[in-house]
Amino acid sequence: MKTTVEIPDELFREAKATAARNGTKLKDLVADGLRLVLTQAKPERSRLQFPLIPHRKGSPQLTAAKVNAIIETEDREQDANHANPRRR
Repeated sequence: MKTTVEIPDELFREAKATAARNGTKLKDLVADGLRLVLTQAKPERSRLQFPLIPHRKGSPQLTAAKVNAIIETEDREQDANHANPRRR
């Protein structure tokens, strides 16, 4: 793909001279430089840190077991409400 970019004159002269010394074309030097920068610039995926919500001193600690117990209680209550619907 052809494109136009603006680079400082001194950088252009240095790149052109480097390409000539290496026996390559300027466009190949630029492409190699872009590849190098782009492969180094890829950020590593950050891993989740647990707990996602930090525990504050004095607040109740919510564990997976407590969450499961709450869900089971709500399920039982919901089942009981469906089995015995209230009359209005």
